[in-house]
This record gives sequence, C-alpha cells and structure tokens, in this order.
Amino acid sequence: MIVTLPLWLAFLFSTRTEASGYASYKHELPLADYKLQADINHLRIGYRFDNRMYIEAGAMTGGTGIEMGYKFKKGNWIVKGKFEGTDTTQRDYFKSKVETEIIYTFGG
Repeated sequence: MIVTLPLWLAFLFSTRTEASGYASYKHELPLADYKLQADINHLRIGYRFDNRMYIEAGAMTGGTGIEMGYKFKKGNWIVKGKFEGTDTTQRDYFKSKVETEIIYTFGG
C-alpha cells in the first residue's frame, strides 16, 4: 500500500468545516508467552468526518497501515467499529481485522 503525503495533506487540511484532520502516534509492545517481542510504532495522519466516521493511514515499523471506523452514541449505548489493515516486509500477506464493540453505560 502506498500513501502519497501531498495527496493526504491536501485531503486533510481542506477548507471543509464539518470535519478535521489529525496526526496520531501509537506504540505496541507485543508479548508471546509473557515474553516481550519487538515493539511496533505507528505514525498516521487521519481525517474525522462529522458523521462520526474516520480514516487514517501511514507508516509503521516495517511497513504501512490503514484504519477506518465509526462511533455512535444513542442514550446509554455506544457502538464502535473499525477495519484495520497492515502490510509489512515481515510477512507475505496483508494482515487485517474487523472489530465491533457495543457498550452500555449504567447511570446518567
């Protein structure tokens, strides 16, 4: 997956007022049988839309990654979902997952 920085920057910082661009950094420290593995760093640029959806992509240790998702609130319920995919030089396939989370909060 190739992400061209000028295209992303133009997309993120357009004059649209109903959405906003952002940059994010994420650090992962994987464990296998309680033993530390090589850490993974992500540096992504993203775009959050007013319809509660977002998309982000960028570099990560040994490759690239992309994530897109949503978050909705209705009363005491919160529903979140995302698709995340990574492509690294450490394996010969595109690793991806779809994640959904449903939360109910007690009280007001």
